[in-house]
Amino acid sequence: MIASLALAVLITISGSVATYLYDEGASIGSRLCAGACLGMASLGLIGFVIASFIGLTGPAVLITGAVCAAPLGLLTQPVFLDRFREDLGGLSANARRLLLRPDVQSVGYVLFYVAVAVTLYQVFNRAMIQDSEGISTGLLNNFGDLPFHLSVITGFAYGNNFPPDDPTYAGVRFTYPFLSDFVSAIFVRCGADLRQSMFIENFILALSFVGLLHRWAWVLLRDRFAAVITPLLVLLNGGFGWVLLFTKANKNEFGLLGVFNDLPPSFTIIPETTWRWGNAISTLLVPQRGFLLGLPLAVIVFTQWWLAAEGGGEKQAETKREKRRPGAVAKKKQKSVVSSIDTSLPFSLSVRRM
Repeated sequence: MIASLALAVLITISGSVATYLYDEGASIGSRLCAGACLGMASLGLIGFVIASFIGLTGPAVLITGAVCAAPLGLLTQPVFLDRFREDLGGLSANARRLLLRPDVQSVGYVLFYVAVAVTLYQVFNRAMIQDSEGISTGLLNNFGDLPFHLSVITGFAYGNNFPPDDPTYAGVRFTYPFLSDFVSAIFVRCGADLRQSMFIENFILALSFVGLLHRWAWVLLRDRFAAVITPLLVLLNGGFGWVLLFTKANKNEFGLLGVFNDLPPSFTIIPETTWRWGNAISTLLVPQRGFLLGLPLAVIVFTQWWLAAEGGGEKQAETKREKRRPGAVAKKKQKSVVSSIDTSLPFSLSVRRM
């Protein structure tokens, strides 16, 4: 598992460095979220091409990792290295400020992402449960999908399924978006077991998806509260099924707390009824793993489209806002001016205007 985690960290950092090519005004938090998704996509695409020729072997994984790490070469150029150093310096400064002089906004952001990370960890940690009784899942909607994904992953990792055939119908061309499962197969070849290979990818992509939604909402709306609740609305959508909580609470001697302690396997998707109010996490992101990679990539594209249509509006708007603040000071450094603050993510950093 250590090798799989090291590979995940490598491609995340490499993808984050690649964002300097197209996204000048992003904070380091935004870069990490985008970098994780770009890194996973590159790992899957490049790895699949290489594995199609030599199989998913150790050398194939090493070559894939080396190619995916190529964006790190940008740091040999002074302009990108200076930006990277400034971002790291800004991250350190903001971390110290949070510890020594915490403010409500920064603490709120940190608590929000801690809560999101803990929740996503609990959800994806139960997406596949492996114990002495065998393999099971903690999410009812994943009951049929989990065996399918396991068959796809093992087919790539152990069955040399290149070019890929459908694991269900022998000899049939595989038309399912399998890239997420192929990335997990790479982690399996790095030493992770099936459960670990799925969890590493799921957790990183899901947390990055929240950060990317957060930034996209900020770019669109310029409202901190709206930017925070947007990921919650996207992930916890599904209708008014939550009203059943209060109906059951009235019948439970311990009230609402008793209901939470004794929830049925599926609370808002009830068989043989019209109650079909699932949410994106339980019905899309966990069982249908292709969404975990596709949706964050789409949000990255949508954000850049909006910024392009705005004419670089994110950076310009933040620059104007910073200039209106009393005591704003511009510091010149190597033809670069620290001029704005990206508040779309916690530990927001200064960005440059050339």
